[in-house]
Amino acid sequence: MAKSDSKSGPTVNKAPKATRRYTVGYSPNRGIKKPAPQLLIKGYWLEELGFLTGQPVTVNIEQGRLIIQAEGNV
Repeated sequence: MAKSDSKSGPTVNKAPKATRRYTVGYSPNRGIKKPAPQLLIKGYWLEELGFLTGQPVTVNIEQGRLIIQAEGNV
């Protein structure tokens, strides 16, 4: 007999969410009157999408849009 907390059915890996929401912040200013805006993106989902630690990326910029692409292999 199965335990009461066991689940039946196959294990399915969920696909990463297609949309993530972040807030633009600012880097520590150390007394600078106008700190630079920054966007910190992190999560294991980056690796699932092919972004590995130490891997270079290219950021293409448009008004109101950033497109981040992984470059080659590490």
